[in-house]
Amino acid sequence: MARTPKIDRARRNALKAIALMSALAGCRLDGDSKANADANKNASANTNTTANTSATGNNGNSRNSGGGSCFARGTLIRTREGYRPIETLAAGDEVAVRFGGFAPIKAMVSHTLNSVSGKWVGEAKSNLPVVVRRGALGENAPNGDLRLTGEHAVYLDGYLIKANELVNGTTITFEAADGRDTLDFFNIELDRHDILNVQGAFFESLHRAGMERCAPQGFSGGRSQLRSHLRSVASVVVDRRQPIDIIRDRLDERGFAFPRAA
Repeated sequence: MARTPKIDRARRNALKAIALMSALAGCRLDGDSKANADANKNASANTNTTANTSATGNNGNSRNSGGGSCFARGTLIRTREGYRPIETLAAGDEVAVRFGGFAPIKAMVSHTLNSVSGKWVGEAKSNLPVVVRRGALGENAPNGDLRLTGEHAVYLDGYLIKANELVNGTTITFEAADGRDTLDFFNIELDRHDILNVQGAFFESLHRAGMERCAPQGFSGGRSQLRSHLRSVASVVVDRRQPIDIIRDRLDERGFAFPRAA
């Protein structure tokens, strides 16, 4: 009986490892096909590279590719005045941050995600909306369901972990597009990267290229996640899990227990 939790953990991680291997194999095939198509296109095209580079240069607009690290409308952010819906915030408002008390918002940027025929469109698969249920990250953390983009990182035990890397099918899930036409998202950009208090849990502020991250990233891509899941599978025999593996396994186990407690 004492080994049952370990076996359950190994089984869940084995299933995730298999899914990741399939996804990575699919990405490789898609990448090879795209590379061949691009090579054929380049061979047949006779364009001026310098002219093309100028045409795609920076136009000065502040735009986040793929939507960025965003919270959905209605998400409550802690400010000097208490928790406020993110859509009511503006540049200059001060928000609570983990590494500096309170910090003024540098900019607020929003975008809208649309659904067509029950599917989200115009967003990378890795950045589709994720729902984090009340208590998914710890006792009353967050203190209510919240929605954010999949590439947005949660801050847990000193690590930044993307929401899409923590999906467990129970307490942390991808948001279905059924019954929705749109979903509004908002970015909070600070002068430096920091951690926001979001409904009693902790998530990163917007991270832009060139910004120093305020904490180490937990995973560095699909292969990093795959190795993590394999370490968790092997932990039934020899536990050589790293801190980041233990964090994810703990949240998985918490999510696994939720339906039983309902």
